[in-house]
Formats: sequence, C-alpha cells, structure tokens
Amino acid sequence: MPETCINHPGVMAGVVRCYRCQQHFCRNCVVALRGQYYCAACKGQQVRDIQSGTEAGVLELASIGRRFGAMWVDGMLALVVMIPLMIVLGVGFAAAGPKAMQNETAMGGMMLVVMVVLVAVVTVYEGLMLSSRGQTVGKMVTGIKVVSPEGRDISRGQAWGRAVLRQIFFSYLALINYLPALMTKQKTAVHDIACKTRVVRARR
Repeated sequence: MPETCINHPGVMAGVVRCYRCQQHFCRNCVVALRGQYYCAACKGQQVRDIQSGTEAGVLELASIGRRFGAMWVDGMLALVVMIPLMIVLGVGFAAAGPKAMQNETAMGGMMLVVMVVLVAVVTVYEGLMLSSRGQTVGKMVTGIKVVSPEGRDISRGQAWGRAVLRQIFFSYLALINYLPALMTKQKTAVHDIACKTRVVRARR
C-alpha cells in the first residue's frame, strides 16, 4: 500500500520519510538539509545539531590530541585547587615538628588524603559540567563536546557515570582506558563505551 503524507492523507505522490522521526510527509511538509528530508517538527532540532557540530548520523568526532589537550587544561585547573591544600597540609606537618615529617605512616596518610580529595574534586567538577552543558572548561577551550551516539545531549546519569568511570580508569588503568580510542572507528575510550557517549567537535 502506498505511503501517504501524515498531514495530507490524500497525497501519495512524492511522499518521503523524515530522517529523524521516520514519519511520511509530502514534499510541501519537509525541508532538505544535507541531502536528507526533515519535517517541521524535526527541522529546528536538526539545524541546531548542525550548528553545534552534533548532527545526528554525521558526528564529527574529536581527535585524540584535542581530548588529551582538554584533559591537560582540566588538570591545570585541578592543580589550582590542590596546591593550596598541599600547602596547608605541609605547614601543618612542619608545625608538628621534625618527627612528624619523618613519620612514614603520617606522610603516607597525608598523600592519601591529597589523592582522595583530588579524585573527588575532579569527579564532581566533571560530573557537574558535563551534566549541565556536555563540556568541561578544558573541552570548551579545545572545542569538543560529549554527546550521545545519536549526537544529542547526554543525560545526567551518563554525565556522572562517565565522570566516575574516567577517574577510576585514569587512576589505575589509564592506558587500557584510552587504548580503544586509538583503535576504534568511533574513537571510544572504555568509559565512552560503558556510558554510551561520544566526543565530537563543537562548532561555534
């Protein structure tokens, strides 16, 4: 049975399918964008996706260099937070006297506190930034964004799950985490695969 336009049931000639919603429309009800047809309800979102560099089905994936550049910028921001903490802890140990500075257990405890606070700060920072706009400051600087495989904004769960997993893997299995990104077509690290995310170029 021939398909008919969802808006004009009597029209069967020249009916096409909207690329996003997959509904059928006549040529008067769609616009063509980059060789695909979109209905009135879908064309606005498609235009925004094209402008942001997250066009569904045509993701412009970010290079590994840009991703590591973003990590470097975010790492520098983390140091801005951590250096004052380390200074405070150092002053505290110095005030406690030479014995405290020579106590391996105490020094180990201090380093553990620094590492835990660092991981917590970076995880919260990344989770909040990704859930609000899909970008950390580092990703904004390097012009990349985290999206779904369809090019849409990620959910809050994806943002926080990605932030937690990335810190776990970065702390213990950094090489294994990013190895798939060097070998797969979608350039997905392990945390991208687990959270169903992609990193793309964000056009301004």
